[in-house]
Amino acid sequence: MITRWQKIFKASSLAQRYLKGDTLDCRELNTLKEITSIWRKRLTDISWFMRCLNDSIARQANTEDKCKDRFCERSDKIPGFAIRVLTSCMADVDLNPICANIAKDSDYTSNQ
Repeated sequence: MITRWQKIFKASSLAQRYLKGDTLDCRELNTLKEITSIWRKRLTDISWFMRCLNDSIARQANTEDKCKDRFCERSDKIPGFAIRVLTSCMADVDLNPICANIAKDSDYTSNQ
């Protein structure tokens, strides 16, 4: 399990010592057991995977755009075309049951 974790993330020094074959005392083994149980949960959690994926993509985009935080320091830097695209997507989702002829009028849209 530790080797699977190391393929994605850097393992703790305790885990690295364990993999080398170093002798660990009872306290260190218990700590390693706790750490690996957390890693096991994270490796099987799709939310954790998406968080890590999003983080790496955001870091790369911020480097390319020379931004320091998630929202490029100020929200008013959002380009106009992005606002128009977002508004268009919201309208499409909101009106979709009507456009798809599923309903003439729907309680689930704002089109009353």
